[in-house]
Amino acid sequence: MIPILRSSRSLAKVLVFPFVALITVLSLLIGGLSYFVGSRAVVSVAEQMLDQTASRVALTVQHHIDGATSVLESAFPRDLPAPPDLNSSLDAIRARFWSATSLHPDLSNYVFYGNRNGDFVGLFRYAPKDAELRVKYSSLGYRSAYRMSSINGLLGMSKNDETDFDPRKRPWYQTSQDAERDTWSDIYINFWDKDLVATRSRRVLNAEGEFEGVVGTDVSLNALNDFVRSLHVSPRGIAFIMEANGNLIASSDGQNTQAGQAGQIGRLRADASENSIIRNAYGSLQKYLSEEAVLGKAHNTFTFKDNDGELIYGAYSWVRDNAGLSWVTVVAVPRGDFLSMLDKNVLWTIAISLLAVSMALVLGLTIVHWVVRDVRRLSRAAKLIGKGQMNVALNIERQDEIGQLADSFMEMHKELSTDKLTGVTSRAALLRYLDAAVHNRNNRKQREQHSSFTLMFIDLNRFKAINDTLGHEYGDQTLIEVGQRFLSIVREDDIVSRFGGDEFVLVFWGVTDPAFADNMKKKIADALAPPLQCLQGVEGAQDMTVGASIGVSFYPQNGNDVETLIKLADHGMYKDKEAGRKGPTGAGLPPL
Repeated sequence: MIPILRSSRSLAKVLVFPFVALITVLSLLIGGLSYFVGSRAVVSVAEQMLDQTASRVALTVQHHIDGATSVLESAFPRDLPAPPDLNSSLDAIRARFWSATSLHPDLSNYVFYGNRNGDFVGLFRYAPKDAELRVKYSSLGYRSAYRMSSINGLLGMSKNDETDFDPRKRPWYQTSQDAERDTWSDIYINFWDKDLVATRSRRVLNAEGEFEGVVGTDVSLNALNDFVRSLHVSPRGIAFIMEANGNLIASSDGQNTQAGQAGQIGRLRADASENSIIRNAYGSLQKYLSEEAVLGKAHNTFTFKDNDGELIYGAYSWVRDNAGLSWVTVVAVPRGDFLSMLDKNVLWTIAISLLAVSMALVLGLTIVHWVVRDVRRLSRAAKLIGKGQMNVALNIERQDEIGQLADSFMEMHKELSTDKLTGVTSRAALLRYLDAAVHNRNNRKQREQHSSFTLMFIDLNRFKAINDTLGHEYGDQTLIEVGQRFLSIVREDDIVSRFGGDEFVLVFWGVTDPAFADNMKKKIADALAPPLQCLQGVEGAQDMTVGASIGVSFYPQNGNDVETLIKLADHGMYKDKEAGRKGPTGAGLPPL
């Protein structure tokens, strides 16, 4: 282990590896034991969970359909006799129907009534202020629909439907006309919307206590199918609802109807589903439902095998009410999905067992990360500075040895990048920055900014006289003041560098315009024109000034390497000096 640790290139690996090895061994031991013990309990846990899930689905379905009872009572109270003439009572009926469809608009938004003469009236709510009144008189050969926006609102223009429609032939009418209580029709395809619906209906008597008609409300099963589809039982698990005869009502794979050969929408049976788990669950469930019907004993949970031989755990629950509803909710999950849940339990067991070790590990990793993070920052900063990038931020605020190292590093960087006398950029740093710019080694933002630049090489005029007459001390102060004057006329990101002696180099990023260079020459001349403040009060130095000879080069027009650009600007400076110019003019500018 020691050679491995010594050969590791990462400090984090060296410090963390022993802890990782120890935790891995302990996790394997405890995890294996937990898995062995937990696998014996998986069947019990699976059955309990599936049973509870199936029961919860059944309760949700029950809540879904219970609202139909209050909707019917609001539409046609039990003690209210049916009108002998539908036309004369139409306003009162539509007002009650409007109120009834306001109770559970998402589930029961359609209420209707048909009498023994073949008359029909129904109200369908599209939205809180949008409904359609549908009327069919037996004496007419068509059914009319009128849009309305409030309970007593004006009816819109009629829309006639000449499709043969007789309420007495509809399933909900035939189911309830002889029943003494509320009844549920078999699920069928809705006449208007071609959706699966179940209708709760009851017979309505006239004033003489005789049968007059049937009132009903459709419960749309779309919302029920959406609910089942939203269930996430397990990665491969399935949930579905079916009638006792095997017709699917809803399923989590979304399939509950099928298209016939003529394109007509029809009911889909569970044993004809494309989902193999639904087919096999239905086939296995028949035995349990038969035993329950004969022996009165409910198993609730059962097992079966899928087509590939994998064991599937299932559970079912009934949805029943006093109106004859009899649906079955089924949940089925492959055994492999339960094993994944067991794996999570094993991980939790390992986590609890290793709590103390984990806390030590977290603390150790935190310290290692804290140390290594700032060491890496130092390493990255050193690489960036080595590549010539400017303004490298370190942002390490620590009081320990690493903080001291970071402070020393930045001070060293500042010393190496700054001319010790004038405080402007040093020659070495200037060359690094220019080399990084021409070789495209900066970050993206700097690459865009440094893709072109203007370089000015400046030699101070009359500086030698100051140095020789007043001494090096005043010469140094002159250089310091000149450097500060240059800094006052450049932009924040531009460079002012002392190249050596009384020579300065100015770099202006992102511009290569000769007119700009001429303007900067004038600014330099103006900046140097006032008497030197550092010489005020010095005998023989009153109102003494310095001038500048300037040479200019442009990147990339005048060269693609730093040496060429500096030589070209230096040559321009000598030409300017030989011409005896005291300030910037057009001379010394290289051709573009």
